[in-house]
Amino acid sequence: MREHVSVSRRHFLGLMGVTGAAGAALGLFGCGQSAQQSASSSSESSASAQSVSASASSAAGGVAIDSAAWSYDAENDVYYQIGLQYCENPQAPAYESMGVYVPGAYFDAKDNGDGTYTCTPSSNGKVGDYTAKTAPIVMPINTAGYSAQEAPTSYSANGLSSYLEAGFVYVYAGCRGRKMDGDACGAAPWGVTDLKAAVRTLRYNASVLPGNTDRIFSFGHSGGGAQSAVLGVSGDAPGYDDYLSAIGAPSKDADGKSLSDAIFGAMCWCPITCLTSADAAYEWNMGQFAQRKRRCVRGAFRLGQLIPERLQGRSCLRGRSRP
Repeated sequence: MREHVSVSRRHFLGLMGVTGAAGAALGLFGCGQSAQQSASSSSESSASAQSVSASASSAAGGVAIDSAAWSYDAENDVYYQIGLQYCENPQAPAYESMGVYVPGAYFDAKDNGDGTYTCTPSSNGKVGDYTAKTAPIVMPINTAGYSAQEAPTSYSANGLSSYLEAGFVYVYAGCRGRKMDGDACGAAPWGVTDLKAAVRTLRYNASVLPGNTDRIFSFGHSGGGAQSAVLGVSGDAPGYDDYLSAIGAPSKDADGKSLSDAIFGAMCWCPITCLTSADAAYEWNMGQFAQRKRRCVRGAFRLGQLIPERLQGRSCLRGRSRP
């Protein structure tokens, strides 16, 4: 049985204080929901779709990382844990957890004899210029087209080495996205809400994790770049409070101090935050007029066959003359 967050998207953006490109990204992310949703089912729309807990958990015991549960990849010198819960009331468990990957030098480890290790941050381990206290934490956001990012369920060293060898702590957090079925609404602002919960959980566990939680960076491309941008500009924005409360994200650390979800930096490659500008760019590059005052489509499309013949008569190209 679910109650609903009674906050409109317009009101949410006003509370958050995000405008321009970042605000557009949130609006567009919410617009990814199916057109089949009607007034009778609006309770599952993007801004009012999830249950609200009475209050955010203060102790957040469910998101505490077990220091005795680390696994170790000896070949690549990586300690890791996957399936780490970052909220106490997940709406989509397949997405709302994360994997943490740590260079071996940053831990003092004891073999538990059962394939796991008890690890404590090292006081003298270094990778390059970084130590267990100063290492940046990086979070990839691979949400093409504002899609969901599934949380890791098994370990693979593929793609990790360049980050860990540079001395970074690598955190892969799943998050919800558009086109999700069932009770797990994935439209805005739930994707960024999940990522914020992961950031808070990292800070909740700062005493047992290597890495500088004041130097958390996100990075992404396209839709992931857009969400990286929103995560970067909306740190501690009050408009997210009800949503973070709804999933049981930690709000205070073990000492009762408020947890921040602000990050230090965001790298955003080709962020799709404003489709109006994207349309204008498309027209500039692909819809220019030739000397005879008709669209020079034939030559443009021949370069790499950018648009199939079967699509050339669609509404997105209306107004052009067929050569």
